[in-house]
Amino acid sequence: MWFTEDPWPPMLLCGVGLLVGLGMWASSKRVLHLGISVVSLLLAGVIFYVEQAVVTPAEVVEQHVRHLCDEFRRKQPTALDYFSPTAPGLRAMAEGAMAMVTIGDDLSVTDFKTTITNEGSRAQCHFRANATISLTAAGNVGRQPARFLLTWAKEGDDWKVIAVKRLNPVNGSDMGMMDSKPS
Repeated sequence: MWFTEDPWPPMLLCGVGLLVGLGMWASSKRVLHLGISVVSLLLAGVIFYVEQAVVTPAEVVEQHVRHLCDEFRRKQPTALDYFSPTAPGLRAMAEGAMAMVTIGDDLSVTDFKTTITNEGSRAQCHFRANATISLTAAGNVGRQPARFLLTWAKEGDDWKVIAVKRLNPVNGSDMGMMDSKPS
């Protein structure tokens, strides 16, 4: 069901049906036209409920990204649990980054684009993160934009990070994990 990712287009159509039905009812006072409005309203409610009840793999991955970013910000060791045991280098890099970087409470994680591939066993999640950053060596460096592409693999019943790409926040080109400025 395509509306399980974004319910607003079909709900907008239901809203149009509601308005058209009310407009026709206002001029004719026919029960049929009022019925069209009621059915449109009920259908919008059903669509919204179904969208909330159905959690897609992409939504699960995006929720994992939010949790990972928040736990990283709070320097929680559980942030490392999101990394696959098959990628110990990533886990070590994340652990080192948590020691070097302090992320402010103003962290904003947005602009998700998640693609599920390999018959539901892989996911690529592109997102943006903005926050005030402090480095142990340089102090407060201000509010910084970041853009990442995380590759996730389904391991058992859970999703784990197997690859990380830092992208230039302006043009999306590859950027080194420790580069200080976009090129």
